[in-house]
Amino acid sequence: MTENSLPPSAKTHSTLDLAVSQELNRAVQSIVYNKFLIDRAVADHGASMLARDLHDGAYGPHVPMSFVSCVLPFYRACERTDDGSPAYQFASVPTANTLGCSWRWRRKSLDEKEAEKCREHLSDFVAMVSGKVDDATYAWVKPLGLFVPGEGKNRVDFFREEGVESIPARVYERTYPEPTRITIYRIRVSAFSATWAVLDGRWVENIPNPSWTLPLMKAYGVKGPVPWPSDFPEPKQVQLAFFMPKGITSPLGNPEFGDEAVVDLETVVATQNFKDESVRTAVFDLRDVKIDHRVWQISLGITLASLVLLSLVPDEFAEIRIFIGMALGAAMTGGVMPYIVPFVTTKRRRLAQNQYLPRTRAPKNSNSAKW
Repeated sequence: MTENSLPPSAKTHSTLDLAVSQELNRAVQSIVYNKFLIDRAVADHGASMLARDLHDGAYGPHVPMSFVSCVLPFYRACERTDDGSPAYQFASVPTANTLGCSWRWRRKSLDEKEAEKCREHLSDFVAMVSGKVDDATYAWVKPLGLFVPGEGKNRVDFFREEGVESIPARVYERTYPEPTRITIYRIRVSAFSATWAVLDGRWVENIPNPSWTLPLMKAYGVKGPVPWPSDFPEPKQVQLAFFMPKGITSPLGNPEFGDEAVVDLETVVATQNFKDESVRTAVFDLRDVKIDHRVWQISLGITLASLVLLSLVPDEFAEIRIFIGMALGAAMTGGVMPYIVPFVTTKRRRLAQNQYLPRTRAPKNSNSAKW
């Protein structure tokens, strides 16, 4: 690729204007730099136990997208702005706003001469655009001013340690939900505490690292943390939903968020309403109800005795045979009624067999094609 054949965005060689507030920019840069410190501490001192889920702990540090899932609620909502045919631009992105992942090599792997050669090579914007340098493909979460590398993630921390302020890259834009769509809630019930994010008043996601997430969300303009509203389902119902299997009739899962643990409050409410409905049932089908085995034993004894008496009493004793027949009918009815006759009215939740929300009543049914 010659100089004249370069894309227009490559010829201008501009550093992207992030267009975010200073507070948000500082919050993003703090997360980026703290990840760099954690990755370095684990690599140099084996501090993976202290890093918890913020470090992969296997082959090395988290790749940027995996790390984002630990600190950014609803990161799956970071949709691309193109229509499927990649729309990108070549630009220099600020190193301070770019997540790194030095899993293959680090600055200390190189001597001074190798470091200088590597710095000059990877900083060559035209060479990167023309394909003479390994590609750097970065997702730009534009509303946050955060860059999440796909390819070219090893060089980020190298540039950071070398003091290089920008990185040549192929940049794809991604969206993120507006701050008005997200609310952060602090949950405290007895000994249980948690921090949850709610999207559009419906989708709940746990925030595993609030000390990282809350400053970023506050700078972005998200409301919270505030107490859990009384008109929402009880926290214990939401917490239980996190342990359910995913599905269209289950509160857990959003077809647009893949395998992420997201609870649908509308499905929680629909499930509770369904279980609170009254149904007719037999005593045998009730939860925590045990029928005394002597009921069917006595019934069986009377039934057998009645049959024997009916065979022995002559036809001339019609009144006695009628009485024996009545005893036989009563015994049989008393024996089977607790097991098969639905004469008890109760709520579905009190049935011994779990009652599941019908697909036709599931709030997620409109998105069923995505499941």
